[in-house]
Amino acid sequence: MNVVRVSLYTALVLIATIVLQVYTPATRGYFNLGEVAIYTIAALTSPLTAGIAGGVGSALADLVTGYGIFAPGTLVIKFTEGFVASLLISFFRKELPHSRVRVASLIIGVFLGVLIAGLGVVLFTGEVEVYSVPLSIMGFEVMALSATFTITTWFWILIGLTVTASVTYFVIRAKGESISFVIPVLLSGLIMVTGYFLYEYFVSNPLQGIPPEEAFVEVPVNLGQALVGLAFSSPVITFINRARG
Repeated sequence: MNVVRVSLYTALVLIATIVLQVYTPATRGYFNLGEVAIYTIAALTSPLTAGIAGGVGSALADLVTGYGIFAPGTLVIKFTEGFVASLLISFFRKELPHSRVRVASLIIGVFLGVLIAGLGVVLFTGEVEVYSVPLSIMGFEVMALSATFTITTWFWILIGLTVTASVTYFVIRAKGESISFVIPVLLSGLIMVTGYFLYEYFVSNPLQGIPPEEAFVEVPVNLGQALVGLAFSSPVITFINRARG
């Protein structure tokens, strides 16, 4: 394992995680773009490297942006996510025919769309705060994004439809080994979603005086985070593989 390479990948995960954060009041956690980096790294390197970069980079992001209570859970959850994603991507590339992977990917995409819409409508409507990390420009701090808005039930229905349509479109258009990327990402994303739900329910919510059941609120948010990771990392990986020749 190359220490310099692991360090660079860890820094990449850290930057991707802190560049944009969407605060979730119910759990005091946040949506981020860290999965984009984790899935990209998982497709390009070994399971252990992807796990270390995902776990350490994400945990450091929690510590430096004021979410330290999540850091222990994040270290384990994101390590597992990166490790499993890399392991499954390698397996799907070598072992399974693309036709079966394509059908299974479509089924999972529909399931996730329905799940996100249903959970979002039932559990996560109301006011949310969106902000980005302050940027220092010529000695002045500039907040690139800061807003508060209300999420309605129709928003989640639209998100669910968008998720299903996006996965379907990607699966139909994917060629060659690109199709082998979908299921590993979705399955490792579900590990991330489940891990944070359990950590929030049993650890972080009780420690913060938040009702444990509020952990349900972040389930659709984290599912969306995994899907965003898939949507943005896939073209990056395709570009890198083509550049490699």
